[in-house]
Amino acid sequence: ILSVQQLYRICTLYWDDNYNTRSVSPNVISSMRILMTEDSNDATSNSFLLDDNSSIPFSVDDLSNSLQEKDFLDVKAAEELLENPAFEFLYEA
Repeated sequence: ILSVQQLYRICTLYWDDNYNTRSVSPNVISSMRILMTEDSNDATSNSFLLDDNSSIPFSVDDLSNSLQEKDFLDVKAAEELLENPAFEFLYEA
């Protein structure tokens, strides 16, 4: 579970490139600031950054090697999708 500080950090770093705007409203950011101020006396809430945990017992190589390629060519699309013209690409093999 992320702390308010961590959520604040994520929300203030993320920028919507499509619309050139922040992803979270100023009201939400303001509310998070208030919560962080109220929680600032709590020693357990000082985890501001999203720290990497080096104690995780597997490497990135282990993860990438464990990925399995899936073949979905034999899976039939839902009838509702096939009726929608936006999903005509599903007919292509």
